[in-house]
Amino acid sequence: MGHKIKSKKAKPKKKADKKAEASSPSNPAVASGPAKVWQPGVDALEEREELHFDVVRDQLGLVRSKFPHTLYGVAGTQAEKASWNYIGIFKISNINGKKREPIPASAVDGDSDMDSENSSDEEDEAVNEDMKPILHLKKVAHTGCVNRIRSMSQEPHLCATWGDTGHVQVWDFSSFLNSLAESGAGAHKEDDKIHNQIPVKIFGGHKDEGYALDWSPLVTGRLLSGDCNKCIHMWEPTSGS
Repeated sequence: MGHKIKSKKAKPKKKADKKAEASSPSNPAVASGPAKVWQPGVDALEEREELHFDVVRDQLGLVRSKFPHTLYGVAGTQAEKASWNYIGIFKISNINGKKREPIPASAVDGDSDMDSENSSDEEDEAVNEDMKPILHLKKVAHTGCVNRIRSMSQEPHLCATWGDTGHVQVWDFSSFLNSLAESGAGAHKEDDKIHNQIPVKIFGGHKDEGYALDWSPLVTGRLLSGDCNKCIHMWEPTSGS
């Protein structure tokens, strides 16, 4: 069931306009070397550039004070050809770092304290040199670019995507997340395989593509999506969903 709400938000530039602006020789903002941070309307897109991601809530606890940490997430690509796009469901484990004290140490001892801190930092770097994060990735084919992707906080395995095809789709990634949870330290050969999966639901009520997308934190399953035609749709789950 969908509700449509009119909005007065201005229509953003189309992708073609952004690419033309990025490739224009009169644009001085384009860096000559490789960009560290992708800038909309400035940097050109690579073959499978991932422009939007969301953190998937897990059951590992809200307060995590001990390393290493583990993170789950989803991301979408914006490739040159529609058939090249996919959704990435990923797990980053073995995330290490240095625990910081909530209150800085007193500087009463002056240089002696500074020397001890420097030596401690060097020791930590030597110990953690080989403790690099481990990435596991599952890919699911997505027709068209992924403008936005959101994971539902109440049911994290359910994710919604806003595509440049003008459709909002809901996906069930429970099998991929379970597989990632059971994955070990080594990389899997399957990480580069792109799986084909049918969405749980496809919303086709929009007349244009959009970028606004979010789940309700209060009502499970309620989804808001906004398009470039100044329309906002509110989708409600039904008993048969």
